[in-house]
Amino acid sequence: MCSIINRFVDDSGVPREKIIGACINLSGRINSRKGFSYSYFFFEEKPLSEIIESEIHIKTFLENDTRAMTYGEYNNGVVQNEKDVIFVNIGWGVGIGIVSNGKLYYGKSGYSGEFGHSPVFDNEIICHCGKKGCLETEISGIALERKFKKALENGSTSILSGKKAIDDITIDDILAAITENEDSLSIEIIDEIGSKLGRYLSMLINIFNPELVILGGALADTGMYLRLPVRTNIHKYSLSLVSLDMELKMSSLGSKAGIIGACYILRDKLLYSIE
Repeated sequence: MCSIINRFVDDSGVPREKIIGACINLSGRINSRKGFSYSYFFFEEKPLSEIIESEIHIKTFLENDTRAMTYGEYNNGVVQNEKDVIFVNIGWGVGIGIVSNGKLYYGKSGYSGEFGHSPVFDNEIICHCGKKGCLETEISGIALERKFKKALENGSTSILSGKKAIDDITIDDILAAITENEDSLSIEIIDEIGSKLGRYLSMLINIFNPELVILGGALADTGMYLRLPVRTNIHKYSLSLVSLDMELKMSSLGSKAGIIGACYILRDKLLYSIE
């Protein structure tokens, strides 16, 4: 990773001493205040941010990827004047970022937003966190791929049938089948995932009473195929006084949300001393 960063800086033509900082987005549990990652690269006692900084010679900060996406969307995306926002990043896994009264919410240790590891299902499926029944086991790109392959093995048909071995089909293949070919099997599974997501988001909406909920991440690229079942089930399961007082929107920044958010977070840390 450091080699890639160094090569990028060298190829950019910008003198290294004029680059004021770097913000590295990683998934999982990130202590952005101290620079530690507790999901990856925790093989030394020194903060990961210090290790990277010693290799690239640029002031370095770490941030959780979903939180960075949230801040990107908040500053430069679909957010207008809303100050209380929940951003849902549904990609390979699922996590949330929270903006409360115009500020990113971190929690005591910086681990807020681990929505995907809520143990809500009695399905005996082991999550990559090591626990069973996490939300992520049924509502995520991992779940989409697993459910799609199982359906094919059980005799269902898809536009992808016969094009690849079942084991070689990826999430990207399934998403493309939806957005490019309106594949019925893929749409059915996205609808199921969206329905479950809407149901469990209703709990957060009842608790936080946000002005805006944003759907982002890879699965959000399916647009209305995810949005419609999410919206239907939010209205079905949340308190009407709460759900009718909020908006549901799709991310406008897409895959750029995290990059843009990292830039804003870096700006705030260096110029405004905001954590």
